[in-house]
Amino acid sequence: MGTAPMPTSSDPGGAATTTVIGAINPLTKVVAAVCLMVAGFVSPPWFSLVIVLVGVVTAALNRKLKGFLKLFAAGMLSMGLIIFVLNLVARAGQPEFWRWHFLAITQPGLDAAILYTSRFLVIGVGVMIIMHTTDLRRFSRYLEQRGVSSKATYVIQSTALILPQLVGRGAVIMDAQRARGIETDANLGVRLKALLPAAAPLILSTLTGMAERAVSLEARGMTLTGARTSLLSVRDTWGDKLARWLAIAALVAYLAWKVWLWAR
Repeated sequence: MGTAPMPTSSDPGGAATTTVIGAINPLTKVVAAVCLMVAGFVSPPWFSLVIVLVGVVTAALNRKLKGFLKLFAAGMLSMGLIIFVLNLVARAGQPEFWRWHFLAITQPGLDAAILYTSRFLVIGVGVMIIMHTTDLRRFSRYLEQRGVSSKATYVIQSTALILPQLVGRGAVIMDAQRARGIETDANLGVRLKALLPAAAPLILSTLTGMAERAVSLEARGMTLTGARTSLLSVRDTWGDKLARWLAIAALVAYLAWKVWLWAR
């Protein structure tokens, strides 16, 4: 009687590296995304479209395209539209294309709206690329392998998980409010009234969770010194090292070229 084969992983410890993007060292992905963001910040506005395309391709290769597009549509487009409109009507100058009372659309306003919206997309999509391609547990573990303090890696993990945890707790609290008969799904005024009773439990549960995590970390020996043993070991291949150095070299060369163009 045969046994079913166990699922394999490129990393010991069962890390999820079944995709092409997932198998890449997490530090390599972070370095590449940061280099892309820095390059986009000093590039013309159209470069933001390139970063969006890179984000779509990498999320698709990592089988997270649906979540990427959902977050982009719900967060990036709405915030980008607000930034565009505010900058569009907030700059005075000539020529003036349209005016209504104190609101006016001018050429400086249009230029500023395009510039700052593109920079927002560069930073936002760059962060989204890291979120949808990099496993936080593998990234923290690799930093520990490189000699970073476990306390520092815990700060990184807890900071990155603050928003998802708040969203999850908020959803639970709102469900509890609905179970008690409080209307939470009507118009904007009703939702604002329901927000105040939910804010106090959310804050208290967050503070309680922080205290519980502090106790659990102490029980797990976070403050102990000496070598640590982990079931997860993240590999750093020569290809990852080469990719990181190539990304940094390409960024330095690009920045030098931009400085040369500005100094001419």
